[in-house]
Amino acid sequence: MSRHLAISIFTFFVISNFHTRAQFNLPQDSIEHVVFLIGDAGDVEDKTDKVFNLFLRQIKPITKKSTVLFLGDNIYPGGMPNKTEKGRKEAEQIIIHQLNRLKQSKAKIYYIPGNHDWNKGKKGGLSHLLNEEKFIEQNLGNVNLFIPSNGCPGPFKINISDHLVLIALDTQWWLHKFKKGTCNNISTSEIINNLKTILDHNKDKNILIVGHHPIITKGDHGGFFTIKKHLFPLTHFNKYLYLPLPIIGSIVPFYRKLIGNKQDVAHSRYKKMIKELTNAFKTYDNLIYAAGHEHNLQYYDKGSQHYIVSGSASKISDVKNLKSPHFSSNKKGFFKLSYLKNGNIFLQSFGIVNGLEKLLFQKMIPRFDKNITTHNLNPANYVRISR
Repeated sequence: MSRHLAISIFTFFVISNFHTRAQFNLPQDSIEHVVFLIGDAGDVEDKTDKVFNLFLRQIKPITKKSTVLFLGDNIYPGGMPNKTEKGRKEAEQIIIHQLNRLKQSKAKIYYIPGNHDWNKGKKGGLSHLLNEEKFIEQNLGNVNLFIPSNGCPGPFKINISDHLVLIALDTQWWLHKFKKGTCNNISTSEIINNLKTILDHNKDKNILIVGHHPIITKGDHGGFFTIKKHLFPLTHFNKYLYLPLPIIGSIVPFYRKLIGNKQDVAHSRYKKMIKELTNAFKTYDNLIYAAGHEHNLQYYDKGSQHYIVSGSASKISDVKNLKSPHFSSNKKGFFKLSYLKNGNIFLQSFGIVNGLEKLLFQKMIPRFDKNITTHNLNPANYVRISR
């Protein structure tokens, strides 16, 4: 029996029993590195505290070999204004609360930008972004941990461990129509070529790419809206405004599904970005792309590639109920990726359900091998714990 087949069979029996326990604890000596994916955490303290408490409990046993990635929209509503502008004090309070919680661990920390950090894509976005970058890095020892830097698009590469490479992109750079970082006047074709070069040099490693905007999503930005949003569209602005507006209420959902604004998948500029990135990714295995933007949790199994949306650290929104081998939840929470020494990845999603901390989903992702057909034992590799 081959080593790969033995591992797959072992995974089958282990995973098939996961539903009988609250959480499967991996042996510490089997873990090379753990990555936490926390997105859209930029709301006030009382909106994020339960998620941070859950995160700190998860990271405590493995803090020295962990990395925490904040996936953009780190400060609502519009990043960090200039010192003389309205909202500066509130923005500082939001990020100071995050940093104070993070200092309780010894993990590596990185922030990437989202559209809200660019002043919601408005004028002055670059200055708000640079203010945020400077403030975060000054409060964490002037280390370069806001990536990519200076309003540039990336790609920015970090060797997380011997077998794991992180690549950070500022996807809002693609969508922003106002002043951006000069970045040596880089073009999108140069960005993609640089990305392909990094991917090619690291094709035998696990690759984690992070950007704020999802490539695949079944949330609001992907054009998914519940019947309630069609019939009672004003609840989008106030959850108590149950004023029925049939037909009229469907105008916005259909617009965002078919045409979209710049922050929606349907928009021409966003679609162009997706096409460019997926073309760059398509020949590489062992690749995970993780994003925020949608205020929910999503996971997509695409064989040798995997796509994550982790954007519900402080807010929640509706998402389509995805079936195996995929996953979705409209709970506040985050994803945890445990990279194992044998090359496999143990993916978990944790969330807050009715005020309680819950494991929502877990899946073992065997290291992809084109010569082995048993790597994808679905649904054995997959179990939804709770929606």
